[in-house]
Amino acid sequence: MRRQILPCLLFLFFLLPLTGRTQTHPLISNTFLSLSAGPNVYFNTHGTSVLGGASLSGGKWILSTAGMRVQLSAQMASTELSTQLYYYGHCDIFFDLLTAFRGRNPSDRFRSYLAVGVGIVHSASGDNDFCGIASIAADYKLGGNWRLSAELGAFVHPSDFDNNNRSSLMGSLQFGAIYDIADNPTRSRSRYETQQLSNDWFFQLAFGISSFNYSGVGDLSDRIGLLTPIFEFAFGKRLTSRWLIRLGLSGLYTRSAEEIFSYYSLHGDVMLDVMGLLYPDKIYTTFNVRPYVSAGIVSRLDDQSHYLFSPAGGVQWCYSFNQRNELFLDTRYLITPPRFAHVGSSQGTLSVGIATITLGYNYKFGCISFR
Repeated sequence: MRRQILPCLLFLFFLLPLTGRTQTHPLISNTFLSLSAGPNVYFNTHGTSVLGGASLSGGKWILSTAGMRVQLSAQMASTELSTQLYYYGHCDIFFDLLTAFRGRNPSDRFRSYLAVGVGIVHSASGDNDFCGIASIAADYKLGGNWRLSAELGAFVHPSDFDNNNRSSLMGSLQFGAIYDIADNPTRSRSRYETQQLSNDWFFQLAFGISSFNYSGVGDLSDRIGLLTPIFEFAFGKRLTSRWLIRLGLSGLYTRSAEEIFSYYSLHGDVMLDVMGLLYPDKIYTTFNVRPYVSAGIVSRLDDQSHYLFSPAGGVQWCYSFNQRNELFLDTRYLITPPRFAHVGSSQGTLSVGIATITLGYNYKFGCISFR
């Protein structure tokens, strides 16, 4: 159950910078708690079951149109073997697409948004794995700090989880209540936020080396012998002077002591700009550090039907020539489920992963909001 620590660590990562200098986002401003319950449908290779479950969430609107949340959920479902609970812990990014395009109307009581994330799933029978989450939600303001909510979502399990020979899916329809804490959704955008949906975009290209890690790989000299090249392309947007998000595609090929295989990793990253946290009024700084957490899918090209969900973490060390051009060194570690490694020795829960070091170029295009 060591994987259950992951959502807590991610939640602390998101909250830590909010306890410092917060001229526009105090710690509790625009946060919320929610409780919901409703029916579910479990689609698996053994059949389909219809039962129910409940969820508890806590989150924060970082912008008037986007935010992050942590959710714990318990879903009861049946297979041909048993009826049992499935426990989920995950971190999501959510986005209010309608408001981003049309703007916030102070009289609006209705709100809708999309959420995507990655977390862990544990079955009562003892199986654990990473999973993906996607949902569409809506809520309606009753008055005061209370809202009614509805959310249609899906937990996507990778192949082989819960004795399935292909991916399985837990769909849920949840109804509940949201309590807003220090809610101020109609505030005007501050100079610490991106001003338009079209502003503050960037792309990155990077090349480097990677090392496949697993139990039994050997000593340092053996690990050096397993070094392989890696390529990465990423496309992203700065949300505030502190927070950035990006979508990246990385991979090429890697090797173990027993084989060489091609793979790819598609991942979404949430990045913290340390200098933006410490000095939000600066136009830009020559040197910067950006720690980040990632979530996505990883797949071997020789086994694409068995894609896997994978979290990662890393740090970008940045040098800026001007507002638009930047070089960076990126260090990252990607965690994969044990079955990603087709090796003879048995693997532990967190023993398989890929360490990477890349040198890259970052270009910021379009209008820049932070001046």
